[in-house]
Amino acid sequence: ARVGPENIEDLVNLRVCDRIGTGRPKEHPFRLRKYMSMIDEAMRDPISVGMLKIHGARLMELGHQPGPKFGWVLHALLEEVLDEPSKNTEEYLEKRAGELFQLTEKELKELGEQGRDKKEEADKAEVAKLRKKHHVS
Repeated sequence: ARVGPENIEDLVNLRVCDRIGTGRPKEHPFRLRKYMSMIDEAMRDPISVGMLKIHGARLMELGHQPGPKFGWVLHALLEEVLDEPSKNTEEYLEKRAGELFQLTEKELKELGEQGRDKKEEADKAEVAKLRKKHHVS
């Protein structure tokens, strides 16, 4: 049988109750906590450029040509939004994207890579927070 995301918590609680009922010394052993941490990691929304209020299709509507610059611009915008979530508005991102497309390819690539690094750091921090919540490393 398949277990959907809505039933996972009930399934874990069933396992805890089973451990209590069988007289096991620990209700939440490391292995169960680790499993719960892995479930939370898998079910969380990943940090990605998809979180932005602007997408590649909109950039094309604004007259920008598709290519590697798109990714760099979106990652640069993501970095700004991660630093200041209030900037995640369509108006701001359209204006800022226009400014970013004016940069040289080298400058834009550097900003895009910084944005990608920031995203990876934010992902790692979020996973570390989940693991700490479940007391696993």
